[in-house]
Amino acid sequence: MKKAILKFLPGVVMVTLFSFTAVSQSFEGTIEFKKATATDTTNYIYFVKDNQVRIDEIGARSHKLEGSFLVNLTTKTMKSLNHERKLYMDQPSPAAPIVKGTCSVAKGQDVKNLQGFKCIEYIVTNNTEGTVITYWLADGKFSFFEKLLHQLNRKDKASIYFLQIQNTKDMFPMLSIQTDLTGKSMGRLEVTKITKKTIDASMFDIPKGYNKFEK
Repeated sequence: MKKAILKFLPGVVMVTLFSFTAVSQSFEGTIEFKKATATDTTNYIYFVKDNQVRIDEIGARSHKLEGSFLVNLTTKTMKSLNHERKLYMDQPSPAAPIVKGTCSVAKGQDVKNLQGFKCIEYIVTNNTEGTVITYWLADGKFSFFEKLLHQLNRKDKASIYFLQIQNTKDMFPMLSIQTDLTGKSMGRLEVTKITKKTIDASMFDIPKGYNKFEK
């Protein structure tokens, strides 16, 4: 019996080490980025740990934390936080947005070094919607991002068109530029800082003193 246990233990150790390695390879840390339109600029921060993501929105005018979104990619649950009123609310995942026409995807020739990552150019064009979005994608084990977009089901074209690109499982857009078919700028998303670090698990908890908002 003892010999059988000893034979079994190396297998357990190997599985444990493999699981730890797989997790450690996934990105953990913060990603700061800004979303700019013709009329406004808003800053966001992603806090990423395993299959949990916290999204903080920093007001364009107030420069203060205005709201947060807590997303669990394993349980597929979401909660929003109103920091001013100290409230939180369960958020169901909305229906997936509908794309009009067809998005054509082309891998471009341009390569940029952004935030320390080699980024490959991808161009998504939709003639029906009159939109072109150029992405510069970094491969840095950002496995959370594609799953996050599927759960959020955001209606902005930068999110929708990204999901039209194949084989982006570990990729993250360090920069995306949206234009119309004539090349007129319509907006951009740009990572301003990315930091690999350990995120405290409490960042994904409801803060003490916050009450649940019931509709």
